Amino acid sequence: MKNSLRQAMAWLHTWSGLIAGWLLFVIFVGGTIACFDRELDDWSRPPLHDLSGPQPTQFDAAFARVREHAPDAHVWWAHVSGERKRGMEAFWFNDDGSEGHVLLDPRDGSRIPASGPGQFFFELHYDLHAGLWGMYLVGFTGMLMMVALVAGVITHKKIFKDFFMLRWRGGGQRAWLDGHNLAGVLGLPFHLMIAYTGVAIFAASYIFGGTQAAYGGDVEKFYEEAGGFYERPEVGRPLESLHSVDALVADAQRRMGVRVEWASVHHPADASALISFGTDHARRVAWDMQQVHYDAATGAFVHQSAPATAGYDTYAFLGGLHMAQFGGAPLRWLYFVLGLAGCVMLATGMQVWVRKREQRVAAAHALSGYGLVRALNVGVVAGMPFACAAMLVANRLLPASLDDRAGAEVMAFCLAWAAAAAWGAVRERSGQGWRDLFAATALAMAAIPLANLATAPHSHLFATAARGEWALAAVDLTALGFAIAFVAIAHRAHRRLAPAAAAPRAAAARAGEEGLT
Repeated sequence: MKNSLRQAMAWLHTWSGLIAGWLLFVIFVGGTIACFDRELDDWSRPPLHDLSGPQPTQFDAAFARVREHAPDAHVWWAHVSGERKRGMEAFWFNDDGSEGHVLLDPRDGSRIPASGPGQFFFELHYDLHAGLWGMYLVGFTGMLMMVALVAGVITHKKIFKDFFMLRWRGGGQRAWLDGHNLAGVLGLPFHLMIAYTGVAIFAASYIFGGTQAAYGGDVEKFYEEAGGFYERPEVGRPLESLHSVDALVADAQRRMGVRVEWASVHHPADASALISFGTDHARRVAWDMQQVHYDAATGAFVHQSAPATAGYDTYAFLGGLHMAQFGGAPLRWLYFVLGLAGCVMLATGMQVWVRKREQRVAAAHALSGYGLVRALNVGVVAGMPFACAAMLVANRLLPASLDDRAGAEVMAFCLAWAAAAAWGAVRERSGQGWRDLFAATALAMAAIPLANLATAPHSHLFATAARGEWALAAVDLTALGFAIAFVAIAHRAHRRLAPAAAAPRAAAARAGEEGLT
């Protein structure tokens, strides 16, 4: 029975991991980079790098900008600048689901070109930029990850013993399996936690039977009651004038006892409009959901959110554990390193599947299932890091006059990934795809600080390190670290190719000698 259970778990681990593996790799890369999403967005905006110290609140200027784009939006939203981001960001969300975003200079409220690779990777992580269906797909993939992790622990009865074995010199399946075990055991508690909490964040959307029965499918009403949120219904009369939002900040901070981090205006075109203030989630593990609300016409205090229910506090704790806004930079670096371990675990696991079958299907053509898995492995695992680096290089090289620089950066990411995947798939037929893409990624990573040095006189590594701005300098330093790592990996891949390339030449030479004799 024991063997039967382990065999069943091995099958479950293999196929749940393979089916979800490529998508999980994308999700993990996006989430790992998003550990420093604000820092990366800050790095991507050189016009703001000469700012230092706290900046004044500019909510009125931000909402005046938003009004130009969406006067009848469902809600306007604006975030102050802070330690992890220098720009002031303003958003609007319309009733039809569309939205928009502007980036403002906190000194005077003027608009500057928006660029947000950090936000891009954050959204890639939780919905693949595919909206509601993408969120469902990510949730389903997270469930498969939990299945694969539990089945993997049951399957590998010597998993903790194998943690101390890394037989990489011999190459082949054994090296990939040891790497898979090492990365898997190293981050096992983290991977289980991150998969479970990632699914739990959108539990009300995935498992909607309860909200359907109790609230008729009105999820907003559910969150309003469970989380203590507050919003007034529209009355159908126009709002004559919006009270100064900046004038209310001091009172909001006094009532909440913490610094205001964001302000919003719900139904800004309707007489029912509310000005709301809230704070960030950096003070404790659970999200801090307290808010205060004011009448948008008169500025009169209307409501302060009540403490959330115990159930919602549990939900906020799980969400905060996943998002890692608490704990400061050391915790984000820990999440980053363990996220990298997850990427390695996924990449090596998929290669174990390939290596285990390479002898049986050595002659399989590229359109077979085995050939497809090989092509997807190199295209996703080796192609995505190259695309990430290309996006950051594009951030520095694209002209500032572009109307949609953020969109152009995303296009650079997509084109670079498509080109890398196509090249890797073709070259992998001769076993050279991994080497080529690892070498290209090393060059692209090294190009990040070089492009920064050539185009941003106040933002390159030497300037930011001299000013002690290590959050900015860390982007360049991390890119250099990845460049060195990918050089080493590419060199190892090249060395492994050398004997394989020499074998046909040696066989031909022997055949020639036999012919002469």
